[in-house]
Amino acid sequence: VVMLHIFSLRNLALCLRTRAEDSENTDHEHERGSAIVEFLGLGVTLLLPIMYGVLTIFSVQASILGAHAASAQVAQYIQELPPETSMSQEQAQRLSALVARDFGVAESDISVSLSCSGSCSARESIRVQVQVNAHLPLIPQGLGASVIPVSSQSVTWGQAEIGSAASSAFRETP
Repeated sequence: VVMLHIFSLRNLALCLRTRAEDSENTDHEHERGSAIVEFLGLGVTLLLPIMYGVLTIFSVQASILGAHAASAQVAQYIQELPPETSMSQEQAQRLSALVARDFGVAESDISVSLSCSGSCSARESIRVQVQVNAHLPLIPQGLGASVIPVSSQSVTWGQAEIGSAASSAFRETP
């Protein structure tokens, strides 16, 4: 004969009451205050690397944005020059440093390479390459691994001269 034991609410309440009394009698004095030490220990060991990673990402992102803006602005400036003027390498360096300063990039951390098909005027194809040294936060600059080089490149194909025949063709109506 198989006996089936059915729990009643009274048996369940009795079981819970005896467990509660047993837990009150155990000695937990040696464990007092260790939770805050564990929380602080884990918090510091996890929070510091995460914060350093965030600071590094911000620093590199600012350098990337500065390099991109500098290369785009130098190329756009050359395209807007009057036809008889041209831009020198030194002027491109000063202009890119001025633009990259808005992103927190120091003038000594930026270098510009200007490649032109002729004299770097508005009607020529021009390639502007800007390289920025992104410094890692909290690492002394004397160490070799404290700099990440980032670069950006902008290319313009020059302005096409519109002849009198082409401009008169647009004015005619069929």
